[in-house]
Amino acid sequence: MSGPKNKRKKYFVDRKVQGAILWHMVLHWGLLLAATFVLLVFFDMVTRLRGNVGTSLLQRHAPTLLAMLALAPICIRDLCKLSNRFAGPMVRLRRAMRDLAEGREVAPVHFRENDFWKDLAADFNRVVHRVEVATASPTGVSNDLDSTSHTEQSARRTENSPVTSNA
Repeated sequence: MSGPKNKRKKYFVDRKVQGAILWHMVLHWGLLLAATFVLLVFFDMVTRLRGNVGTSLLQRHAPTLLAMLALAPICIRDLCKLSNRFAGPMVRLRRAMRDLAEGREVAPVHFRENDFWKDLAADFNRVVHRVEVATASPTGVSNDLDSTSHTEQSARRTENSPVTSNA
């Protein structure tokens, strides 16, 4: 399905999430650049004081390697923490959706303060409330959200509607 109709039109679709990822990447790159520069200057001063004019290639680039090795765990840890801010909510939401689909009672979904997609949790909680109201209708007849006619109507609408979001 990677034809011209489904070609991605926008690469920056979630400003908050993608902006945070890009900001962290730029921050890590800047930190690596600064640390490498400082180590190169320091190493250059040390080699001049010792009088070693013909230092080997490994010695000349040791600060770069040291900076990369020292900063890699910091960058990896920070990116893991950042990715948890959007992966964690999706895991919780997937679990709650599975419970709802299997007919189990679903507690309201709340994400942590710094998590992304809090509006998605609020939307999901509204859907859960609507399903609960529909299944507990006072007439005793539940509005079966999984009925064949409803599913077929949704499928027909989806097939006939033009694709508008290519995110």
